[in-house]
Amino acid sequence: MYDSLRRLTFVSLCCVVLSACGPMSSIKLGARDTSFQQATDTYRKLIRWGAYEEAAKYLRGQTDQIEEPDLTNFVHYKITAFHIGDPLLNYKRDEARVVALIEYYDIDSGIAGGLRDEQYWWFDYTTQHWFLGSPMFQLGPVKKKH
Repeated sequence: MYDSLRRLTFVSLCCVVLSACGPMSSIKLGARDTSFQQATDTYRKLIRWGAYEEAAKYLRGQTDQIEEPDLTNFVHYKITAFHIGDPLLNYKRDEARVVALIEYYDIDSGIAGGLRDEQYWWFDYTTQHWFLGSPMFQLGPVKKKH
């Protein structure tokens, strides 16, 4: 009888511990997902409103150094739209692929154009922040359509 009670107590204790661990990990994942959403949304807004230097602060290579973007050319263009598609996150939800569609026009010529920006995002456990691990897109002359 004593052994049965001991086993029941042990099993109950294990269930309590396991059930407590489950929500904690999903809370952490939920916070990381929210942080990812905030990072990509802030990056999108910074690009959309021309704060390219601030947006470039999100650039950080996970293993390799990312080359600083040449932002001097950006003054010739105006971003008119920045749409982010549904992100594809890995199982641990600490890496993500995002496809952004960017619409812009050349300020001098008024010619509109667009580009597809494939982004790789990763979560830094040390700083608890998301970073863009792929180079920043580059804007260039828009060719006239005949």
